[in-house]
Amino acid sequence: MNNIVYIEGGNRMFDIILRYLYGFAKIHLRGIHINRFVNLCKARDIKLWNLEQKEDEIFFFTASKDIARLEEPARKTGSDVEVLRVYGIREFIRKNKKRIPFVAGFILFAVLIYIQSLFIWEISVSGESDYTSDEILQHINEYYVQTGTPKSKVDCAELEKNLRKDFEDIAWISCALTGTKLSVEITETLNVFTDTSMKEPCNIIASQDCTITEIVTASGTPVVKAGDDVKKGDILISGAVYLYDDNNEVLDTNYVSAEGTVYGICVYHYKDTVPLSCYSKEYTGNEKSYYSFGAFQYSLTPYVPKCSFEAYDLFSDTSRLHIGKNFYLPFQIEAYTIKEYRLKKETVSMEAAAASVKEKLSRYIGNLQEKGVQIIENNVKITNSGDECLAEGDITVRQLIGIPHELQIISEEQTLE
Repeated sequence: MNNIVYIEGGNRMFDIILRYLYGFAKIHLRGIHINRFVNLCKARDIKLWNLEQKEDEIFFFTASKDIARLEEPARKTGSDVEVLRVYGIREFIRKNKKRIPFVAGFILFAVLIYIQSLFIWEISVSGESDYTSDEILQHINEYYVQTGTPKSKVDCAELEKNLRKDFEDIAWISCALTGTKLSVEITETLNVFTDTSMKEPCNIIASQDCTITEIVTASGTPVVKAGDDVKKGDILISGAVYLYDDNNEVLDTNYVSAEGTVYGICVYHYKDTVPLSCYSKEYTGNEKSYYSFGAFQYSLTPYVPKCSFEAYDLFSDTSRLHIGKNFYLPFQIEAYTIKEYRLKKETVSMEAAAASVKEKLSRYIGNLQEKGVQIIENNVKITNSGDECLAEGDITVRQLIGIPHELQIISEEQTLE
């Protein structure tokens, strides 16, 4: 084999890619004039590579377009040529014609899934108390984010800031994008057991109108003292820490995340009524159901049953298609149920109405106490007001009233302007 000329195609990545694009084959040659066969191929510019000799036979690779051209050198040298295997894109397609639609479908499905992952298809709200999740969700959909919004256009920090401004009773809010789901978790003002500290520079402000009873500062600069009357939104502890020189003039200002404990005396006005006569719904058990199928912003309802009920409620339950816990897709099924009811007039005695408003008041006070609020004075009176029982008055409490609020840092350039 020492006299055989090796004609290599090279091992560079570019050459390998070209070979697979145009196709190549592994050839088995048997004969006694192998050296002459190789020289004839060289003279005809037939490229051979990876030649391997075993006695009177060799194995080598050549381009698919040169397979037919091997016949003349083989005939002149009395050699037998056998094509062992053909490689390349064309050969792969030829052998897998029946599988191509499946592979193409799988690739198309993967591309579609990737495209859908760039959008928000589910928005959830949790942690609400006074506000309902539907109320907050409707507000988010109307002013900020709707399903189908590109994730790149959603700034969670900005959304948190806007929601704190729109809902004044929200003390802490967290927005997070996971998969194709936007999760909004909130804590309302009275839940004082939640850590409402912020990592960024911030002030501690008043969540209610109140009279300060106690202030303990962990970091920042206290602005008020015990006995001061403050309004909702007033700064209690500033995140600006001033450094003074010997003349008591400000040398420098550092901005920190203000932390501290501030208690205040607040007054809540309470009002509740229970009518002595009212109408209640009594469901008859007659129901009708139908379904709606949604994709992206469109929906299709194949059939809506005729409804002859005089009075009814419509209930809906939405199920959105999702992969795993947080990867939602823009496809959903809504199940609707129509339930018939009759109005039934009920009369309540004054004693029963009074017991009902007392129970509601007790539950309201209990909820405050569970959130760490101390009841100082309860001036709610229960009276008979014609056709209803009325509970109205003020409840004086002592509670934590300091909540964090983003600190706006004004630079020296802005000050000069």
